[in-house]
This record gives sequence, C-alpha cells and structure tokens, in this order.
Amino acid sequence: MNEMKRNLGYFALVLAGAMTLSAVPAMGQASMLPMFKQQESETVTIPREEYDELLKFQKLDMLLQMADTYYYEEIDEDAMLETAAAGLMAGLGDVYSMYYTAEQMDSFNEETEGTYQGIGCQLLADPTDGLITVTRVFKGSPAEKAGIRAGDKIVYVNDLYYSAYEMDEAVDVMRGEPGGSVKVTVMRDLETVDFDVVREEININYVEYQILDGNIGYVMIYDFQGNAVEGFAEALKAFKAANVTGMIIDLRNNGGGLLNDAVDMADMILPEGVVVTIQDKNENVEEFTIDDEYYQVPMVVLVNEYTASASEILAGAIRDREEGQLVGTKTFGKGVVQNVFEFPDGSGMKITSGRYYTPNGECIHEFGIEPDVVVELDEDAVTLYGINNLPHEEDLQLQKAVELLGGTMDFGTETSVESADAQPADGEQPAAEPSEAP
Repeated sequence: MNEMKRNLGYFALVLAGAMTLSAVPAMGQASMLPMFKQQESETVTIPREEYDELLKFQKLDMLLQMADTYYYEEIDEDAMLETAAAGLMAGLGDVYSMYYTAEQMDSFNEETEGTYQGIGCQLLADPTDGLITVTRVFKGSPAEKAGIRAGDKIVYVNDLYYSAYEMDEAVDVMRGEPGGSVKVTVMRDLETVDFDVVREEININYVEYQILDGNIGYVMIYDFQGNAVEGFAEALKAFKAANVTGMIIDLRNNGGGLLNDAVDMADMILPEGVVVTIQDKNENVEEFTIDDEYYQVPMVVLVNEYTASASEILAGAIRDREEGQLVGTKTFGKGVVQNVFEFPDGSGMKITSGRYYTPNGECIHEFGIEPDVVVELDEDAVTLYGINNLPHEEDLQLQKAVELLGGTMDFGTETSVESADAQPADGEQPAAEPSEAP
C-alpha cells in the first residue's frame, strides 16, 4: 500500500496551481504561489526559467478558457480542474499513483483509522490483469453475507465498468451511508456473478491471534495500518505468557500498508540490523534499521500471491535475516513504495517514490519472493471458505508450518481466537497501497 506519509504544506500547490496559469481559482493568500498572487501593477516579471516552465501548461489554460467561452452552458471550473489533476496523475501509467479529491482523501483516512461505511472487503489493484481483486472479506461484513469471496475480480459496480486504474472511483461508489444498496459484479472462474450488498458501518480488525495445539502461537496480520502494531504486540505478549514453542505469522492476502508499521513489527521479532532499504530515482538511499531487543522464538511465515508491499518487506526481512522460514506460494511482487501528500484544501496525492530492497539487496518488484517451502492450497477449499476462514483441516500451508515447528494439529480441538480491533489513531496517515477497503 506505499508505505510512507510525509506532510506536504505550501509547496504542494506547485502541482495543483501551475496547471492552469492565471485561471487557478483562489485558495487563500497564505497558500498561493508567488506567480499567482495579486500584484499592484498589471505586469508581472518572473525569471525566464519559470516562464518556460509555465508555458508547458498553456494548453490546459487554453482549454479552460475556450470551454468557458464556447460551452453552451455555464462550466464548473472546479470540477474541470479536479478532473485535470486526476488525469495528470493517470498519465504516469502507474496503478499506485493517483490524485485524491478532498472527499476521497477523507475516505482514505477513514479506512486507515479502522472504521468506515461500506461493504467490508479489501481490494488490490492488480497490474498483471488490470482488474480489481478482492483479497479479504471482513468477517460479518455485508460483503461476506452477500457471498463475495477473496479472489473475486470486481468488474462492475452499479453496472459501470472499473479497471484496476479506477479502483479508487469504484471504492467511492461502494462506500456510503449505511442502509444503502450497491450492486457489485465480480468475475469468478471466467463467469460473472452479481451481488446486491447493503452498506454498513465497518470496523476493521487488523490482527487476530490464537495458540494452536502443540503450544504454537499463530497470528494473522491483515494490514499494516490502524492499530496493527499494537495488535501484534498484544499477540506477542500472549505468546510470551504461554511460553509458546514457535510462532506462525500469517501474511496471506495481506496487501500491505505503512512502511513504518512493518519496520516496527520487525523490530519486535528480529535482531539488530537493516530491515529494508529505499532508493529513489536519484539513487538517494534510506535505510530502516532496528535495535537488538526482540522476542526470539522459532518462526514460520505464511505467504501467497496476494502477500504484497509492506508484508513482503516483513517476510523478506525474516527470510534474509535467517530468523524464520517462508511457506506457501510466491508473493505478489510490489517492491515500490508510495508517499501520500495532503494539500491545504483537503485534496491529496499518492505517488510511487522509490524501490525497496530486502536486507540482502534484492528488489522483488514484479518478481515476488519465492517461499522456502512451496505448498499449494486446494483451490476448491479456498473458493468455498476464503483464505482467511479456511478450516485447519483444509489449510495445508498452516499444517506444514506447524510441522516445521515440530508440532501436530488435532483437528477435533477448538482453539480460541483473539482479535485486536482497530481504533482511530490520532495523527496517523498512511500511504496504504495496493489495498483499499470499500
């Protein structure tokens, strides 16, 4: 999901303000760029370099002026500028970089704080097929009640087609006031299936944990945002109290989230050293390191094709540091990070800002991480139950993880599950991609 957030203040308006030259609507004197401030004279002098830069946007200014002159009705200048901003970002051709309106930014923030109004599923913008992929359906959510499953490809919302590049627009439609209905059409096994889903208030649980037979701790991390770090710490505390003999970290269908959350979790379970390295296009390098105070226990990490981004950072660090084995199937391969910037008017942008490298210097972008032990799941079982609700007797990957930790599974014994439900986190703002939650 991007994994960093840095506040961008005044300078952010260069991106929005320079687009239309003098046609930019006023946004307040404190936020206005120097070339757009009102001058006492009718002539403004700027350096030639700035003038040449502004000429690049002359066509947009001309389009706006001609639309104002020739369109047969009154134009909505603000709407046109918003669309132009979205188009500018779309021109990058990157599914992870986009413009957010103020309303979309609010929705984005709601999700990362752990509560919002919608249908209750996590989505992935999959660049391999250009489709919106369901990676998780929240327990008890409207999506689960309707029958939507992980792995479904959302192709229509209210009978309008949305590609992976338009995932945020699709999310906007699926969210809304509780009680309202939305039609979601998914592609499943090359067939389309329609669902009428009634929106509800969604509370996201980012972490669930339990102690399996054989005294093995099991923790599933759904996303690296909200209070996931606190939930993971809570799980480790329970494991320590129980003196577990091993720990399984389940990152399957985890679409990512905040870089810092992944680093913070690594800090709890890995010895001192590098977790991940970020490099931008100018070859500036930033290392994220951790100290030597950690909880040491034999570990196995479960991964699959939808283990992406921040979850690949944690999995890669555990593998490279030789502190645990990876079991499952090859991960998604999102080896780039995004920054999220919020503008003074409440709108914002998310942009891919660099590649990341595992501690051994591997860039996994578009390649993914091969697990140490490859174990495939029965596709029929996954289709029937969903990856996050797979019974233990059907979960061959979990069984293999238990085996590697020296345990056995008694399928006749029920184990209790604890969850760490997300609560709003003051001041926390992610750049969480590739996952979104409608």
